[in-house]
Amino acid sequence: MPTDDTMKPKTNAIDDFPAHWKATLLGEEFWKDAEDWNKDTNAKIEAEHDQSLHTRFPFNIGPEQTPRAPAIIVTSPDSDAVVEEAEIATLEKRSRRFSMSDAFALNSFTGLSNSSLFHHSRSRSRSNNRGRSSSAKPEARRSNSLIRSTFNRMSGIRKELDEDEEEVELKLEEPLIPTFTPDQATPANPLMEFRGGALWAALPKDRRTLGLDVFWPVPQDEDKVGKGDVQKHAEEEEEKQPTIFPIEEMAPLCMFRNLRILKITGMMQSYQMYIFQAAWLNTNLEELEIGMALSPRLRRGYKWPYIKGGWKLNKTTMEEPVYYGTGEGSLLYKVGVGEYLDKMCLEKAKIRAMAMGSTRNRLSIRTLVLTGVVVDADPFLHWFDPKRLKCIHFKDNCVDAGFYLSHCMKKVSILFPRQIEQPVVRGRSVNPLSELKVIQLKGGKKVGEIPYRGPQSLKENIPMNVPVSNNSAKKKKDEKDKDVAGSTEIGIAM
Repeated sequence: MPTDDTMKPKTNAIDDFPAHWKATLLGEEFWKDAEDWNKDTNAKIEAEHDQSLHTRFPFNIGPEQTPRAPAIIVTSPDSDAVVEEAEIATLEKRSRRFSMSDAFALNSFTGLSNSSLFHHSRSRSRSNNRGRSSSAKPEARRSNSLIRSTFNRMSGIRKELDEDEEEVELKLEEPLIPTFTPDQATPANPLMEFRGGALWAALPKDRRTLGLDVFWPVPQDEDKVGKGDVQKHAEEEEEKQPTIFPIEEMAPLCMFRNLRILKITGMMQSYQMYIFQAAWLNTNLEELEIGMALSPRLRRGYKWPYIKGGWKLNKTTMEEPVYYGTGEGSLLYKVGVGEYLDKMCLEKAKIRAMAMGSTRNRLSIRTLVLTGVVVDADPFLHWFDPKRLKCIHFKDNCVDAGFYLSHCMKKVSILFPRQIEQPVVRGRSVNPLSELKVIQLKGGKKVGEIPYRGPQSLKENIPMNVPVSNNSAKKKKDEKDKDVAGSTEIGIAM
């Protein structure tokens, strides 16, 4: 008889969880057809990734060679000439530049001085005045043509200088784009207060790691504003520019294709639509970290546990599909406010990625790191590859909304903060008017008490109405012999 383990599914195939796949946006049949259609592409991507290192990256076995400029093929209808880019630049430079030294060299080569050039130009003008029939000396004609060509070239030089000055002025007016070293914008050293815009152009699209922190702190200038003008100043600033990183500014993230590690932290709203679209397009992405700046806030009735301290993973391997999201990566408003690992958002991101390039049938992520995210099991059943996923690391403020792993993911390691378990604090409601009392202490012990009826209670005589505990006879005798005028304290207690 087969055991229970052999009866359980070994992969998260669509047929293994039909109820969950019917609950998707496009349905079970669509994703079956999509997987069949993408089977060859998925196999090709996996084959390229599984290649050994020396076949994936061709290294130079021989001595290092000086890199040459790439050749540009220039074809004309008369001939098929191949000219290198460096040679083209040299030819254009030679044909474009003509310096004063070239002009003087040309004059010295013809044996003509400046005075002779001037003399021959005057003779040429006089001969022209006498009429076209009079013949001019060939030397004068030659010198006149040389003068004309020389001054034409000089005017061309001045024109080029003016154009160069205009180009420099235009370049100075353009905004300066910073450059980042390879150790910047990495998961270990992320770009803080990332603003997007022109900064995306400074990040090479062939990067293998990328780390961004999109939290925008409140400007310090607001602290100097008077109390009466705080609200007015805040409204003016809000009208001028956004206070948090806009969602559409995350769209250029989908232009990367070689990422292996991606880290986006400090989020004040959900950017899952672009983060997971980039995760689908980067078919070799191995580590993804999503970090929220604030923890989720749940409404009454949703007493989901935080993944910390004594939390334990649900031992089940399959339950009914659940969904608490909006399709944009956030919780339903009736549930609460916070980031939600949204299976519908992952599905939309996959559809957009399939329209842009090659994708896998399942995400290539090996390590998923989450901070301040509400999670359940459905995204892992649908979109994560059980053959590749190795670790799920829950950092601070993650919430369990029905999280479990299927049987084929039983070897995935789950990490969460265990050392921050807080002690349980018990409390009860009190009524100070009825429970507040005035007590009298003698020798550090309570000897009498009366109900508190106001400040005058502190001046009343408090009888010794507290029974004395059963002690030895000697101790009772000593207490009787003790001076009654000893140190006595009066206080208030509950």
